[in-house]
Amino acid sequence: MGRSMSVPNEGHPTGTYGHGLSGAVFRTDFADRRMSQEIAHQGLKARYDVAYVIGSGNAAFGFLVQVGDSLFQSPVAYYAERGRWGMAPGMESEEFPDFSRPATPECLWCHAGGPRPIGAAVNRYEEPYLEPLAISCDCCHGSSRRHVAAPHPGSIFNPVHAGPRERDSVCEQCHLGGVVRVLHPDRDFGAFEPGRRLEEYWTVFVGDVERAGEDGRFQVVSHVEQLALSQCAQQSGDRFWCGTCHDPHSPPDRSMAEYSSRCIACHGQGLPSDHLEREPDCIQCHMPRRRSHDSGHSAFTDHRIQLRPAEGQVDMPPVRLRAWAPVSQDLLDRGLGIAYVRHGQRLGSAELVRRGVERLSQLPLSSSADQDALDALGTGLVLTGSLREGLRLLEAAIAAGDAGALHYNALAAAWWEAGEEGKAVALLREAIRREPALESSYQLLASIRAALGQAEESSRTWERLLAVRPRLLRPRLKLGDQTAESTR
Repeated sequence: MGRSMSVPNEGHPTGTYGHGLSGAVFRTDFADRRMSQEIAHQGLKARYDVAYVIGSGNAAFGFLVQVGDSLFQSPVAYYAERGRWGMAPGMESEEFPDFSRPATPECLWCHAGGPRPIGAAVNRYEEPYLEPLAISCDCCHGSSRRHVAAPHPGSIFNPVHAGPRERDSVCEQCHLGGVVRVLHPDRDFGAFEPGRRLEEYWTVFVGDVERAGEDGRFQVVSHVEQLALSQCAQQSGDRFWCGTCHDPHSPPDRSMAEYSSRCIACHGQGLPSDHLEREPDCIQCHMPRRRSHDSGHSAFTDHRIQLRPAEGQVDMPPVRLRAWAPVSQDLLDRGLGIAYVRHGQRLGSAELVRRGVERLSQLPLSSSADQDALDALGTGLVLTGSLREGLRLLEAAIAAGDAGALHYNALAAAWWEAGEEGKAVALLREAIRREPALESSYQLLASIRAALGQAEESSRTWERLLAVRPRLLRPRLKLGDQTAESTR
């Protein structure tokens, strides 16, 4: 974890990778004490300096580039286990990859020590952007300053001696992604304090437990869910947890024999006499390595610890959600409503969105300042045909507090659907003013201009984006720029 984020150096990988689906070619090199990545696609080129390298390299390296005060993820990653380059997680099917995916605070809180986001912005940060750079002692043990000021055992949190939920919450803050994570009102992902329960800050919604074992859906962040399905966890009460096998203070390069010794310590007496002689490696048979749908080319250990692991797996998103840990009924109703709207929107499922709308419609939101709930219900109503009521709630969401570009984009899209292009354009201009490096606002504004037959205004929108981000490929193609631009 202490190597979870770093600045580029000569020890990081370099090389070339061609993405078959899009035809884009990426080249990573290190010269003059800086790392850069070049993309070549449809006759255009662009080069970016790498600001940060994500990951320790035990499994993979990802990369972030900086544009002004905004951070964006590189489309490519290096998968150390296989010794090869590939597309970054979730970008394998991109037909037009570019350096335009925002690096959000939610993501960075699990990969860096302390991101410093600016208000409600999607990916803008204040200097120093990451402080500390990598995951620190504080993430698991609480405030190191408090401990240094009063150095005694009681001034620092030790998960080993904590209750099960407080102990497990330390690992779950990053290793339990679930299907959707919903922040509680007035919380953010940096607010979690070791020694508290995760459900005091946000609710993790996972696929219904009855389906979890059937789907075979395997994600990097689902280790906690998988472990809970194991007989080892279910029959050990609360004694079995991540720390039973993993020592976070040691490099994760233990031999399989060492991990197997943990299994034998519990199961050795009940095994057939020749079992360990036949196959002394418990992990290979009962916790096989599997390709994850959200980690590119890497394989990760299946933590379900099955007696006879299934050969095939089906990547099928769940249709029912449940809270991972108990929360109050009002937080459950609110969270499930938001989760179903977001999950349904992501999958293009009107039925899931309707479930969310039904939940949220039961809540007293008419005079609420709950921005997330208002935004989710407004979005859900627009998507399910209640346009005017959805517009009212989306406007209330913006009025409820500091709003980012995505809030303005959502309201603009709804006003455009309602035939109010003037309001849609004004909202998108405000979104661009607030987050000038975010491509999505320009895309929506340019498409509205084009649909209105305003070709020159559409072109000017792309030009405004290029003034902020001169290396982006999409606006250059839209404007017919066929130069080999490679400005840093």
